Amino acid sequence: MRVLFTVWPAQAHLLPTYSLAAALQAAGHDVRVAGLRTTAESARAIGLTGVSLGGPELSVGSLEEIRARETSAERFEGELDHLEKELALDEADGRHWQTFRQFPLSAARMFHPAHGGPHDHPALLDELIDFADRWQPDLVLWDPIWPSSAIAARLTGAAHARLLWGQDYHAWAQDRIDARTGPGAHGPHGPRGPLADLVRGLADHHGVQVDEELLFGQWSVDPMPAAMRLSTRTRTVPMRWIPYTGPASLPTWMRESPTRPRVAVTLGSSVRTFAPGSWTRWVDNLLETVDGLDIDVVATFDDEQLAGRKVPDNVRALAYVPLAPLLPTCSALIHHGGSGTHGAAVAHGVPQLITLADRGPGTPVTDNTMGAWSFARHIEERGAGLILNQDLHSVSEMRERLDRVVHDPSFREGARALRRDALAVPSPMDLVPTLEELTARHRVPA
Repeated sequence: MRVLFTVWPAQAHLLPTYSLAAALQAAGHDVRVAGLRTTAESARAIGLTGVSLGGPELSVGSLEEIRARETSAERFEGELDHLEKELALDEADGRHWQTFRQFPLSAARMFHPAHGGPHDHPALLDELIDFADRWQPDLVLWDPIWPSSAIAARLTGAAHARLLWGQDYHAWAQDRIDARTGPGAHGPHGPRGPLADLVRGLADHHGVQVDEELLFGQWSVDPMPAAMRLSTRTRTVPMRWIPYTGPASLPTWMRESPTRPRVAVTLGSSVRTFAPGSWTRWVDNLLETVDGLDIDVVATFDDEQLAGRKVPDNVRALAYVPLAPLLPTCSALIHHGGSGTHGAAVAHGVPQLITLADRGPGTPVTDNTMGAWSFARHIEERGAGLILNQDLHSVSEMRERLDRVVHDPSFREGARALRRDALAVPSPMDLVPTLEELTARHRVPA
């Protein structure tokens, strides 16, 4: 069968698709990966066939400019504020709602201007629909923050599903909206909610009905740990998270076993792309935390992040280090709470310390990646690590927490338990027959 992946333009979104795309290719299926030019080029570099959408001038920056020109942005934000008050969320759900607004909904608006008409969206959406019409995929697996991919699937009769890379905030938010507004909210124009507002103009232009299937897929492939999945009504197909960080050569120093505990430190690649110059205090605090400790530290900080800073003698600072070969040599991983980094640590059974900026209940979490506090809470509950709270913990407290995770064997056992849980979930290769069956069931014959 022909399988089309659509990927939001970031390495952190492309690389999680690799294991499933490679499994489908290995099973004999024809796979394409569609995205911006940079995404298509990166797909080709890792052995997948890329489909470039939009001209060479189109980038994340230009998509942000499109969003900045939204004529109805103020109206849309006001509607979100009103909806939030109407939902009357408790503390935990309030955190989820803020994460939903700040990350996945905000990212989706780059492709889908709020209340946009048929000509307000980027031309690459028309290119995607045109490519799908010509190539006629059997299955479209789409990024949850690229919902217009479902329009292309429906117009061609392809089966379609979301390939999640984090917690399902879109479906969670819709369920909360429906529960508050009642069944009558789904009128002749389909579901009420911000995601529907983003795709309705393009859907109406192509004569496609906006409904829950269009917004959330006919099913969703979900690589999140079962205990971390948000409660939603959507149908999910669990898949084990297989970490992949791209092609790399093994450095000479990594071939040798460390003579004292090794700790990896990373704030993720997306920070550099989408928030350059941010989180400077995080770098300062982390370098001060590890300085002088009897450990070897490998920190993936680039020149910009290290500008004007003294690197401690026990820190090896490199712009990039592949986590797959590094983590098996590590006693702990300090990171920003990204789903890919968390998944890599789980796959290798490595204890984690997740760094947050969080002043507590009622205070927006503004400096964290999507769902970081959920990952942090999860690893603490499972005894697989601890939180380093940049707002509430002093450097001495963070040093003490790091020392505990490195030397207390209970954290290693907690991390191994998470790994055992992950190994019990079907791998991408195991999932291929399921996807073949679901595609046959949902594909509309030509």
